[in-house]
Amino acid sequence: MITARPLARPALRRRGLLAAGLGMAMLGAATQAGAEDFTPPAGCTAYLAVQTRACTVSQHYTCTDTPGGLWRMDFDEQGAFYQGLINAEAQWVESRSLPSGTVTRTEFPARDAASVSTLLSSGYDDWDFDEIRAGERVRVTGFDRLTGGTEVIDGETLLGTEFETRYYDATGALISTITGHEYVSATHRRFFSGIRTWRAGDEETTSDNSPAEFLYPGDPGFASTQPRHNCGPMLSALAAEEGHA
Repeated sequence: MITARPLARPALRRRGLLAAGLGMAMLGAATQAGAEDFTPPAGCTAYLAVQTRACTVSQHYTCTDTPGGLWRMDFDEQGAFYQGLINAEAQWVESRSLPSGTVTRTEFPARDAASVSTLLSSGYDDWDFDEIRAGERVRVTGFDRLTGGTEVIDGETLLGTEFETRYYDATGALISTITGHEYVSATHRRFFSGIRTWRAGDEETTSDNSPAEFLYPGDPGFASTQPRHNCGPMLSALAAEEGHA
């Protein structure tokens, strides 16, 4: 299941308005350091940082104001650009696009909420729910399926998945589709992005946001908000080295 669910071009994948108890004060506290180290908001604890192949880094944290919820804030070379919340079943709850402030929220109860427990126990999970983005209602349907493959990335054992997500407008017309492969962690009970393709009409975009490093408290670079894989000149240098410049 996708970590950020874009209706237009894809950025990151899966799970809108911040929880009422946290609000903009939380957002400001988490981003005020800019390119400096990440400091979680008051009442929150950072527990994992993930550097990706797509020149982004995700800071994962939990907060006492949202028991059972898992927060994530994503940074690229320009700074923080996404904040999201999932619940204990890895069902997307809400997100905020930074710095535009656009918020998206899942409506509960869902017709069929996502369940990472179902996926891990049976190998398959489908879902069907509505989300509200800037006052617009969108229906989201799809599935996650374990492929049977296991991959170890930076010492982290991850299960391979394939997925499909479809977005429909209020009239039932298809807006866009995202398909691809990603990873699910039985330890963290959440998904990590992989290779996916976004389609809308005649447009199509494929991207790879797979994890490259998993960092824990005490690891060098754990709190860093600076991505370090395939960024800026590094990407050009790599392409030249491989004869693709």
